[in-house]
Amino acid sequence: MIRDASRATAAGADLVEVRFDNLYVNRIEVDPIVSTNSKGDEEIEKQPPIIENKDFDQVDIESSIVSLKDGIKIPVIFTCRSKDEGGYFHASESKRVTVLAAAVKSEVSWIDLEISMKSKQRKELVDACGNETQIIASSHLPAPTSVDEICEHVNAHSTDGTIVKCCYVDVTHASSLSVFEAASELNDSDVSAALMGLGPGGDWTRLHAPLLGQPLVFTTLERDYSLFQRGLVNINDLKTAWRLLEYE
Repeated sequence: MIRDASRATAAGADLVEVRFDNLYVNRIEVDPIVSTNSKGDEEIEKQPPIIENKDFDQVDIESSIVSLKDGIKIPVIFTCRSKDEGGYFHASESKRVTVLAAAVKSEVSWIDLEISMKSKQRKELVDACGNETQIIASSHLPAPTSVDEICEHVNAHSTDGTIVKCCYVDVTHASSLSVFEAASELNDSDVSAALMGLGPGGDWTRLHAPLLGQPLVFTTLERDYSLFQRGLVNINDLKTAWRLLEYE
């Protein structure tokens, strides 16, 4: 994490997301499948890693947070994503709240608190943040069916954080267009919302974030031809696009 944060800093990132839930799994890399197509060209198919869960007690929360704070020199979004929201944290919700509370206590710059959390637990964490830690109120939702659906959700939770983040999964070009149009519509409101998708067209709001008034854009250090199909964008490619589009 610290190494990647240094790479992101060198690439010009303003802040980095620390996915603390990644500490609770072991990744076993799988060799890619290499084949030859009908034209005789070699094709390489990347394989997902095998994920093994680690026991909760194997991670020293406080010392890990101290190490991350010492090793990362730019502001951090602290995230400990549950499996229900697409993350890797597999222990109980009460233990996840313990991790988030430790991050708040360390006065991390930003913390990601899902809107789906139980209201009492979430309120206790929000109250503990005080003025030191800003909150991203996040949702990970199925592909939207309309622009109104997106705007209603964002407006309903506009006071749950400094920024309302909505990431829509399994989007198509049609549903990605709804995300883009909703971002454009919300740009004229007082709500600070970051909208994005995972799937074809999911990167449109990232690529045109300055035009849409998006306060936050998530990028990756990955370089893979499939990024655009997944709705992701490399940080250097994004900066190049913004320069060509004269957004900078």
